[in-house]
Amino acid sequence: MKAVADPSNIMLKTRFSTYYKAMMPSGVSYFVKKLNWSDKIFQLGSHEKFGEELEVLGKLCNSNVMIPLAYVLTVDSAYLFYDFAPKGTLSNVLHYRRGSTLDWASRYSIAIGVSQVLNEPQVGDIELCKVIDPLKSTSNLSTVAGSVGYIPPEYAYTMRVTAAGNVYSFGVVLLELLTGKPAVSGGTELAKWVLSNSKQQNKWDQILDVSVSKTSPAVRSQMLAVLKVALACVSVSPESRPKMKSVLRMLLNASKTREAGNEDNELLFSVLSVNGKWLCASGIIELNTFTENCQHLR
Repeated sequence: MKAVADPSNIMLKTRFSTYYKAMMPSGVSYFVKKLNWSDKIFQLGSHEKFGEELEVLGKLCNSNVMIPLAYVLTVDSAYLFYDFAPKGTLSNVLHYRRGSTLDWASRYSIAIGVSQVLNEPQVGDIELCKVIDPLKSTSNLSTVAGSVGYIPPEYAYTMRVTAAGNVYSFGVVLLELLTGKPAVSGGTELAKWVLSNSKQQNKWDQILDVSVSKTSPAVRSQMLAVLKVALACVSVSPESRPKMKSVLRMLLNASKTREAGNEDNELLFSVLSVNGKWLCASGIIELNTFTENCQHLR
């Protein structure tokens, strides 16, 4: 377990997990996602529940989902093993990589990939809502529900992870793809900024990432069509938000407005990427050999 013992291998840290890069003796790199069981937010018996969720996820066959190769459950932690994703996060590409702009064909493909994933059962971060109890957490709201900017407004009083809340979070991702802005900037949440600036439809062009929307009338038209979908997803009222199946259908219909672009981009959303694909979840660790505690998923 050398990789997780070395802080220099940390690539990403979130409320529930830490992501490490690990290199095997053969020279092949992997990611290890480490979950900390010591937090009281994890429910009693969650080891078994989590193992069951991983087994289900391991049986999925979806090109948009990054399937864990294996996992290890210990007394204090859980380790998930994934293929190495060298291109970093979608956030890095959109907001922090200088000198290159993700074109609309790629952004649209990412949006479709994410929506397809969210229409699958047991996809994403292994349904943490089944093994966590927010009421037992000593942390603030944002660390339980997710990153600031992606939290649906109703979570403040319901403290429940819901399908409508997932639609809201996905809507924020759509807005990031459309505007090129992060979920939170200067203390202002992107969703709130867009909603306040979208009341007059003739000003919607000011919301879009102009470096992308100006490339062609067809691209601008499709971006405006996707913006309509995003606005529905981030509606303040959870009852007003569309179901993910409807979201996917609307996004696919938006492609009819596009006359140019590379239809063959197979870019899929995720925390990290593998071989140029953006995927739904990631993490991995260095182990010279898998022990009897390491459950192979495929």
